[in-house]
Amino acid sequence: MFLRSIGLSVAHVFASDLHDYLTGERIGRALLIPWRGQIHVIGLDATIRVAWIPQKRLTYWKQEIGFTKHPPVDFPNVREQAGTDLK
Repeated sequence: MFLRSIGLSVAHVFASDLHDYLTGERIGRALLIPWRGQIHVIGLDATIRVAWIPQKRLTYWKQEIGFTKHPPVDFPNVREQAGTDLK
């Protein structure tokens, strides 16, 4: 846990602010590391998802991405229905 806290504190020093692409509100600070075709997000507490930013001219070799907050869960709590037979 000590090494994790040191790693997160270093990540917050070099991190950048992430803003919601759709609303513009601040999501938090995170360190983004692209590695082997993946984007690693380090130091963020919120759940986010990728949003592809529309382009004026369609290009496949360069695409811009943004981030949005993941919407809240919209299905009922399954634990309440644990006694019923779900099929």
